[in-house]
Amino acid sequence: MELLCVEAVPRVPRAGRDPQLLGDRRVLQNLLSQEERYSPRVSYFHCVQREIKPYMRKMLAFWMLEV
Repeated sequence: MELLCVEAVPRVPRAGRDPQLLGDRRVLQNLLSQEERYSPRVSYFHCVQREIKPYMRKMLAFWMLEV
């Protein structure tokens, strides 16, 4: 039995490196400050999502990495 796939897989467009962003330390500083601002608080997992246990989050995270 011979299996042959003749589908053309479209190439995923990638953005080029922007020297203005990569060469400016303020970009990283701004991203890190925004990360702190928008990260969920630890209490969120205890107060809002009480029915979801830590092992369930772990399973979901592993599944998302596989997909």
